[in-house]
Amino acid sequence: MKEHSDALEILDSLRSELENGHGFFSKKPDLDYCLELCDRLAKILPESINEADYVKQRRKEILANADVVAKNTIRAAEEKACSIVSESEAVKNAQMASKQIIENAYAQCDNLILRTKAHLDNLFKETENFLGSTLAVVRTNREELRSALITDGKKI
Repeated sequence: MKEHSDALEILDSLRSELENGHGFFSKKPDLDYCLELCDRLAKILPESINEADYVKQRRKEILANADVVAKNTIRAAEEKACSIVSESEAVKNAQMASKQIIENAYAQCDNLILRTKAHLDNLFKETENFLGSTLAVVRTNREELRSALITDGKKI
């Protein structure tokens, strides 16, 4: 999240520079400084986007690992149930226990997958919010820069 705070600091600096350029007696914004800030922001944003791609890739791996763990747990439970070979009361108890183990394994599998999806959804939401707010600030700053340039008699 360091890139997030760096990006926000850059946007704050850009906003401050542009806001100081409004008004009759105010100084004009330093366009070279504004461009430098935009360049710095452009270097940081790809890192944030790469982090989002990494989270997306990790999602597939986590779900695949959860599936493997669940299948292994189910297979182990089924093997344990098949290995009990007797007609006595112990067999009936073992069959009930094995059924419960399998049901528990399925429940744990479902729970693990749900928690993993919820966690990934939260990570995607945070990334989406960050990128959305960053884009909104960049858009606002760009509009302010354009209006400052138009006010100065220059057109983009």
